[in-house]
Amino acid sequence: MFDWSGKNVVYVGSFSGTGWQMMMQLMQKDIKMMGIMHRMENVEMMKKLQAINPSVKVVFMQMNLMERMSIDQAMKKMGQMMGHIDVMINAENVLLDKDVDTTMGMNLTGMIHSTMMAMPYMDKTQMGMGGMVVNMSSVYGLEPAPAFAVYAAAMHGILGFTRSMGDKMIYQKTGVMFMAMCPGLTNSEMMMNLRDNVTWHHSESMVEAIESAKRQMPEEAAMQMIHAMEMMKNGSMWIVNMGQLKEVMPSMHWQM
Repeated sequence: MFDWSGKNVVYVGSFSGTGWQMMMQLMQKDIKMMGIMHRMENVEMMKKLQAINPSVKVVFMQMNLMERMSIDQAMKKMGQMMGHIDVMINAENVLLDKDVDTTMGMNLTGMIHSTMMAMPYMDKTQMGMGGMVVNMSSVYGLEPAPAFAVYAAAMHGILGFTRSMGDKMIYQKTGVMFMAMCPGLTNSEMMMNLRDNVTWHHSESMVEAIESAKRQMPEEAAMQMIHAMEMMKNGSMWIVNMGQLKEVMPSMHWQM
């Protein structure tokens, strides 16, 4: 089991949804510091987060995942403020298939840049003490999504990055484990206006089944994701669907 005592946690994501629910639940742990990184601060939500556990130092750092300089500067400031980072949770998630650059930048390339900038503060051969990086993907990172092809491409990319960084040889050197979460349909802001965010007009008829399907609550998904984190399984991928947790066992199609 993962020991949360005295840990420094960095969260990259919005003030809603499953990722934010994870932060609210983690505030009940015996952590030392929590850093929230997003494009804009929600002061009211920050106050509510702090009120859960006044003994945890909660800070906000502005960061735009679409701007490399913003990522570099913000992550460096956060790393220096904390001294080292124990846990990083990348949970930014946008569905805007008609805007390819934003969909890929917010979900994938921004996440990669911010993770690599955080690594010196996590890597035990540099300024870190080892730790854990958790990347939020989707069940659409495991299967095709004809209605949201660009989003699916980003989600598949997250899994490719996570599994590659979770290689055993890299972990032995850095002490940083990687894992990915693949939530199923979840009640969130992202699930609103789906028809406006499809890849192209041929996809619109495919949205009806998604809109009518049952969804899990973000609170229950967050609880299961934290449970998966506490298992400390490097390189793992987890489906979190309807409040149930299941590890994904990937098939190997090629090797050197």
